[in-house]
Amino acid sequence: MNPNYFKANFKIAIKSKKNFLLVCLLIIFMTFFLFVVESQEIGDGVRQWRDYAESVQVNTDYFDGSSLRNKRYKQTYDNLNKQSAYIADLQNSEAFNDPQSYLKGSENLIKTMIAGYRNNYKGAKTLNVPAKYELYQRLVSYKYLYKHHIPIVMNSESSSTYLIYILSLVGCFIFLYVLFVSSDVWMLKLNHPTVLKNISYRIEDEVKGKININLALTVIPLLIGMIGAYLFAGIRNGFSDLRYPDIFYFTKITAISLWLYCLLFLLYSIVIVIFATSLTLVLNQITKNVYLSILIGMFVYTISFLPEKMSKYFLWLPSTYLNITKVFNGTVANITKFSFVNCYMGVFVLMVWSLILMISFRCLVDKGRDA
Repeated sequence: MNPNYFKANFKIAIKSKKNFLLVCLLIIFMTFFLFVVESQEIGDGVRQWRDYAESVQVNTDYFDGSSLRNKRYKQTYDNLNKQSAYIADLQNSEAFNDPQSYLKGSENLIKTMIAGYRNNYKGAKTLNVPAKYELYQRLVSYKYLYKHHIPIVMNSESSSTYLIYILSLVGCFIFLYVLFVSSDVWMLKLNHPTVLKNISYRIEDEVKGKININLALTVIPLLIGMIGAYLFAGIRNGFSDLRYPDIFYFTKITAISLWLYCLLFLLYSIVIVIFATSLTLVLNQITKNVYLSILIGMFVYTISFLPEKMSKYFLWLPSTYLNITKVFNGTVANITKFSFVNCYMGVFVLMVWSLILMISFRCLVDKGRDA
């Protein structure tokens, strides 16, 4: 790669007001969204469990005071009574400040809640039970906390739990961020061909250079945002262990330490940058228009929001793997019912499409030169 050519492109990229604004917004959002979490009490586990306990009590009372206690509903009735007993145990553990007993009781409660899905809680129409897959996610988290003797944090305001929450949000739109950063990645060359005319280059230099520039504009702000979010939340609401679990899907749902999740998040973001840059290079060359390139790129992303029944037919399209959060927590695998749909599959598909796009870009540029 010609170092002079790369330096010239890098200076242009970092001086871009659009790029500067996007980088600042990403860091500010990751760090200071904590105020929204605090004001809205997002992730308040105590309130959620309290609301659920009330829902269980209401439905149990309904069974007690009606003729629904028959053979058709006995399984649900027994399950709710068992849940009530576990909830009472949790309250005792909380009162006596016994973290390990609380975690073990939570594990037993969630297993009982999952068991209630065997007959789909027949007769308990008003029960606000979480989705089955969400219960499995909670279960692996509680098991991890219990195994490693880490105290549970019942909110999204501490250093670790806030970082987990903010990464779940950023993972949903990081592709769009990269798309906007790289939206004019090739337009400078098309609109101002004389700017870099005296510096020799190859198409390979263009692709590598643009990818490296976008990596710097994405990975560095992400890393700064992670550190800022962890420190700011810790200073305001207390620091919690970086070994705190976050949900991750390999071939089954599991939990991994937060520091490892952050590392994997950054690595997967690199793959997103490579794909998004390759895509915008091709779109810029074809459309010669920044806004049309963004519009088409957003369309590629929205394909992932098609109805669940259709999702299994798009496994080989990059759209399925552009939402890091859904890939990492197993939502994509759960929707498609394919256990192999994980981050490794995402990396493979995105890299294959990136290679196809890079080859296409070279062909388009060569064709344009010959024309």
